[in-house]
Amino acid sequence: MIIYIFTLTILITFVIWGKPLVPHEATFDLLKDLSIVGIGAILGIGIKTVLDLKDKLWVCAVAKLRYHDTYIRVSVAYLFKIYVDGKYLLVKGRNIEQLQPVGGVYKRLPESSKLFNELVILDDKEIPICDTSRHDLRIRVKGKNLHKFISWFESKQDREISHWREFCEELVQPGHLSIDNFPHINYRYLHQNPFYLHWSPYYKCPEVLIHEVYELIPNEKQLQELKNLTASSSTDYQWVDEDTIERLGRSNGTKPFAVAEHANTLFSKGFKVN
Repeated sequence: MIIYIFTLTILITFVIWGKPLVPHEATFDLLKDLSIVGIGAILGIGIKTVLDLKDKLWVCAVAKLRYHDTYIRVSVAYLFKIYVDGKYLLVKGRNIEQLQPVGGVYKRLPESSKLFNELVILDDKEIPICDTSRHDLRIRVKGKNLHKFISWFESKQDREISHWREFCEELVQPGHLSIDNFPHINYRYLHQNPFYLHWSPYYKCPEVLIHEVYELIPNEKQLQELKNLTASSSTDYQWVDEDTIERLGRSNGTKPFAVAEHANTLFSKGFKVN
């Protein structure tokens, strides 16, 4: 950013006051035209960055200034709101013993490796790398490069854009829902949680959590199967009401299970993890 501002200042200064430096008029005109092209290119990059980041600019600026060479943990996930008869379907987490929304972190494609190497983006050191976690968008990026990572993610290039994988892995493959009724799903985008930077006491580092929420739109057969599922019980999933989610699993004076804090994002657009 500093380089862009410095270059822009030099080019504008040359266009306005540079003629005495180049006595030959034709040469000056050529250099002036090239400078104007350069100014346009830099302004174009700036406008694109603003449009890409929008409300995230302030957080990215703070990250760049306060955590310039410090790694920030970033987790980018999609969550499914599956709501039937006043309750939300939550599933058992893979890494932490808690109930959480169906869904999980996005994955990047191998073609993204060049950019990740250029930005020195590292994997999350707290999550062992295996076949299920490899290429997860659960990463560490230096504060000075946070805006570049966010711009890349929002471009949707070289990353997962379908949300079927986690739905299938958590509900269909284990047999909780049938492949006959759920060969595919329809869903709508609801919202993304506020973009903010906070200190994670668990990971002992600055952290950005991005949760995109999608609402399942079941057809008649799918809805009936989901209704049937509400009558069954399992250690792998639970149907939980809003009050129990807000209280992180506590109900009627007891806490038979823990509910992930980010589950509140399903019904609270402005929710922030403490």
